[in-house]
Amino acid sequence: MAKNIDTVGNALKVLIEKGSLSRDEFPIIHESIINDGDTLSDLENLCQTMGLFLNEKAGTFYISPIPGVKTFGYTNEEMRKEFGYSFNNEDLYTALFIIANVITEFFPEASPSAMKPFMKSNDLMDIVDKKVEILREQVNLDEISYEKSYNFEVVVKKWSDLPRVRLDKGEGDSRKEYGKSSKIQLLNTTLRFMENQELIKMVDLNGDKVIYITDRFKATILNAYNADEIQAEIYNYLDNLITE
Repeated sequence: MAKNIDTVGNALKVLIEKGSLSRDEFPIIHESIINDGDTLSDLENLCQTMGLFLNEKAGTFYISPIPGVKTFGYTNEEMRKEFGYSFNNEDLYTALFIIANVITEFFPEASPSAMKPFMKSNDLMDIVDKKVEILREQVNLDEISYEKSYNFEVVVKKWSDLPRVRLDKGEGDSRKEYGKSSKIQLLNTTLRFMENQELIKMVDLNGDKVIYITDRFKATILNAYNADEIQAEIYNYLDNLITE
């Protein structure tokens, strides 16, 4: 690494500080990585020793913590705090279940490219409803949870117990958009978390929210979560649930 230590060090500094390294913003560093296999290999190895994935998409490098060590760079406790609203483990598991369904909707059957340009949050709500209903009907859900190493039982109970909306007292028909006391609140809070992580971009359209995935989503989520050792089985299982 001696001959390229400056390039690797500068690249890592940019990645840690900004979360990404683009060809447009850092053309010299980017070109050095792309054109020198040793530099790229050294940077990948250094990232791995720090528990990070190095991914590249559309002329931009991204780093993301290895899932299973930390999710989105957070421990469970840190992630609950990031969501806010006094999130507990049940809320967190359900939020991650929602995120898993975003992934499988855009990338069904581990597709290497997104199969749709966008989706609406109301459609995502219906998909989560259907997946939870199918899971509820599984007589051996406890065994499935154990086999997949994911507590689907908690998710099914949490989601089923929530009302679809919760109105604010004394404010007529207004409803709280964020929180964890209704399905809409939990869904919106999860999507806002993903937007804060620069994984999606949401656009309001006729009272609905349209979800667009970012290049960061494509590089980080697809590459990382499709790795065999990182709970890919969970996503495959959800992807294969019949929702018709």
